[in-house]
Amino acid sequence: HNGTVNIASGSINTVGAAVKGGDVVIDMKSIKTLDLTGEYAGKLNGHLNSDDFFATEKNPTSTFKITKVAGPNVTGDLTIKGITNSITIPMAIVTSGNTLTATGKIDVDRTKYDIKYGSKSFFASIGDKAIEDTFELSLNIVATK
Repeated sequence: HNGTVNIASGSINTVGAAVKGGDVVIDMKSIKTLDLTGEYAGKLNGHLNSDDFFATEKNPTSTFKITKVAGPNVTGDLTIKGITNSITIPMAIVTSGNTLTATGKIDVDRTKYDIKYGSKSFFASIGDKAIEDTFELSLNIVATK
């Protein structure tokens, strides 16, 4: 499946055109499935918001705090469900006038954030009902001064 999740707020710190730090707050309650419609989309959205996955009632936001930028690689602390892990995202960062655009993709291992539902890593007998342990996070961030 694929979908979106909205950014609630954030800031990018720069010196000239170089990114030096920043943080992003993600509105986890905004999870929206794009490849299903109607009842099926509603069921999947509800399940993703449940304790089986992102537990958005208890954890309405996730965060990403930049700790290091080295060339195209942006390293930071990703917090989901109150659990923080360091990740490095290869990003294309373009500055034009007062606008900075950053795009990138990374596979995130959901089990590192206590999202074990349907994971073959934890439920060996699950067979063909297994759900991948990783999900692809595609970022498209546009920031203005």
